[in-house]
Amino acid sequence: MEELLESNLLRHFRIVRFLLGREWVTIGELAHTLRIPSRTIRQSIGEINQYINPAKIESSQKFGIRLTYDAQLNSFYIYASIYKQSAHFLIIENICIHRYATLAVLAEKLFISQSTLKRKIAVINQTLEKYGFWIDTKSVDMVGDERKIRFFYYCYLLEKYDVLDLVAPEQELRIIDELISEFFAQFPSLQGPERQVFSYLNKLRTMLFISFKRLKKGCRLDSHDQIDEQYSLLLSEKLSKKIAVCYHIDCTDILL
Repeated sequence: MEELLESNLLRHFRIVRFLLGREWVTIGELAHTLRIPSRTIRQSIGEINQYINPAKIESSQKFGIRLTYDAQLNSFYIYASIYKQSAHFLIIENICIHRYATLAVLAEKLFISQSTLKRKIAVINQTLEKYGFWIDTKSVDMVGDERKIRFFYYCYLLEKYDVLDLVAPEQELRIIDELISEFFAQFPSLQGPERQVFSYLNKLRTMLFISFKRLKKGCRLDSHDQIDEQYSLLLSEKLSKKIAVCYHIDCTDILL
């Protein structure tokens, strides 16, 4: 994901990644390893500290610098803090979660000019096209290999938010949880202890959230990507209606 960051944020990412898990290091050591001028590193430290609070890069004339954070935080929090500064990531996320009729509408939502948005998308696509998908400025959507698009957004949401509750609307979370409940009720053999832990359920919810968002936009997987028929899910009428109202799709389109 970091390769999609703007150059200054990618520099922040590299500095943070180097400092994680280390004690004191000197600016000179950091500059030599990352091949970044010492002056630029000092400036970057001030910029990073503006948005990673309560984590902080501490400085000492005697020892150098180090990254500190409370025990309840982890490296994910700091990386996510960097991602949240990125206009590139904001564009990608908005295209994932919402539907925009034109590029002008998205530009207005992001408070940038349409020409600036086009330039940023062109930069983003230089990275994405290598993986078989890209942002189409006419449809204002991600196009290409649908399987890869869904996996990309799955990784994106987990890396930026970790927990789906931080980004998905409550109504959609309830529908997804009901769907998971009905799935395990119909296939109890899959309901092992390893599938009941929070980390697994959070990943499952995230995958379903992305699938619903893509289905709502009319984006479907190829037939060879669909799940084996032995796991075809027959939804209750109540849940089917909720899905139809929320996502405007027929429940036969659901691929688990």
